[in-house]
Amino acid sequence: MTKRQSGYADSTITVNLDAIVANWRFINSLSAPSTKTAAMVKANGYGLGSVAVATALAAAGCELFFVASLGEAIELRQHFNKISRNDMPIMVLHGAQRGQEDELATNQLIPVLNDLEQISRWRLFANKTGMTLPALLHFDTGMTRLGLDGDQADWLIQNRGALDGLDIAYVMSHLVSGEAVDDPANARQLASFNELRSWFSGVPASLANSAGCLLGKDYHFQMTRPGIALYGVHPLETRIPDLQPVFDWQARILQIRQAAAGDRVGYGGTFELQRQSRIATIGVGYADGYRRQLGGKATVSIGGKTAPVIGRVSMDSITVDVTDLDQNSLRVDQAALIHDDYPIEAMAADIGTISYEIMTTLGRRADWHYHGGQ
Repeated sequence: MTKRQSGYADSTITVNLDAIVANWRFINSLSAPSTKTAAMVKANGYGLGSVAVATALAAAGCELFFVASLGEAIELRQHFNKISRNDMPIMVLHGAQRGQEDELATNQLIPVLNDLEQISRWRLFANKTGMTLPALLHFDTGMTRLGLDGDQADWLIQNRGALDGLDIAYVMSHLVSGEAVDDPANARQLASFNELRSWFSGVPASLANSAGCLLGKDYHFQMTRPGIALYGVHPLETRIPDLQPVFDWQARILQIRQAAAGDRVGYGGTFELQRQSRIATIGVGYADGYRRQLGGKATVSIGGKTAPVIGRVSMDSITVDVTDLDQNSLRVDQAALIHDDYPIEAMAADIGTISYEIMTTLGRRADWHYHGGQ
């Protein structure tokens, strides 16, 4: 996805590609040298730009990329072709959907096969074209989402000829509760996955997402698949000091005005001032991905000082009480929406969601800038 850089937007998102690379290298260092560390760049690189992120990671040595859909995969393949990296493996998590077989093969994409129907469809296409086609096999070990269920797995184990014409690059599954280190579901899934992969001797395996990468080498196998950790968000319930924040979100201070005790702020007049106050209006709102529920909960940082968001979040703006900020702090014309005292994890927790959801809806109208990654 191309990010707009008009210079006219009232909010700016700056992505530090070097920090993303550093996070990938940290996660890579947790595994044995024989284990490959892939990169999840689905949902437009978790909202931060899949092309920019993948380019930086490929230059750093990442050899495997995962996206969700065929459309995402084709966009990434076209970019890799432009930079003469057309050999870069791109895996499609949603698999071989009906009618997509030719596009998958033409663009050298690798589907993650999630059920017997997809396996049959991909095999028939391989036989029809006379090609041996690559694929991953996804087994459901507890998510009850995508992947072959127990009955389908049993059938496939007894009917291995169903894979004729396919080159199975990996068998894989996905952790349900990897972020909760002590959840017994992790050990149950590990045992179930080990039993399944034993039927596919010699085929590399993959189980660990970001959280799984931090659960220990028993979960790593031959490939790990970090996602959110690459983007500086802590996947466990405790913070990981080695992960670096990777983006900065700022918005323009549009106006600072005086207001009297008793004045009401914002739509519905839901916030009543209790003192003579200074109110800053900041040029970001729910149309920019700044969630409406943050009114009365979030803070911003202005000149290194923290100030609370008051009143309701509007489509294009928020209001902030800057009464307690000194004049020097207010000499700047930007407010940091995510900052040291209010990281994205805190923002997400305040509105009962997760960092992923906020990141993937960021900055529809923002100017985007990228640093590093060369």
